[in-house]
Amino acid sequence: MNRKTNTAQLENGGASNAARQTLYLAAAISTVFGVLYLLGLAGKFIVDGSIHSVSAPAVQMVSAAIGLLWDITLVILFAALRRQVPEKGSFFAELGLIFMVLLGAASSINWYVQLALVPRIAQTDNQALLALVDIHGDSSIMYAIEHLAWGLFYGLATIFMGLAIDGGKLGTWIRWLLVVGGVLSILHVFGIIFNIHLLLDLGYLAAGVLLPITTLLMAIGNRKSGIGN
Repeated sequence: MNRKTNTAQLENGGASNAARQTLYLAAAISTVFGVLYLLGLAGKFIVDGSIHSVSAPAVQMVSAAIGLLWDITLVILFAALRRQVPEKGSFFAELGLIFMVLLGAASSINWYVQLALVPRIAQTDNQALLALVDIHGDSSIMYAIEHLAWGLFYGLATIFMGLAIDGGKLGTWIRWLLVVGGVLSILHVFGIIFNIHLLLDLGYLAAGVLLPITTLLMAIGNRKSGIGN
């Protein structure tokens, strides 16, 4: 019995260490993607005077690749976070992971379409079809899907995961950064629906500023002792 217990403890300890290492790497990589996203927004504002301007096609392709990789990284990050959350917060953590998976599914399909299909459609000069799938048009289907993903799904994912995280000063910072970012993202959805630019821009603040800060703190925390411990 003791041998079985010791084996189970070793296996659990190994799984915990693997989750912590994965969390650290995913948080660090997500921070890099977040900084690149913020730099892209700043570049648009400096060059065109608006973060809503459309970049050159080559820049759009790079942005689509980063968006796709960022979506995947965030799903991995939240899966690792779920393993680090104490049992009392497991229900909220599972809800957070579910909504992050929804975000990853919707947004990654979107960015793959931008990479694989939009350039081909643009070559055919089919403007009606291009208007439906080009994410940069605010009347396109892909625009709506992307903002559903990064508005509603991201907002619910971060709010629930934030409610699940507890423990220590760093954990408290991460908790409230996630919750505030989630609230701003949901307000962003109302900005899209009712065409209120002030609310719409809150989503860019959540993803471009609060998210990189949050993932940086996660990386720092898991480099030391782990979130929620």
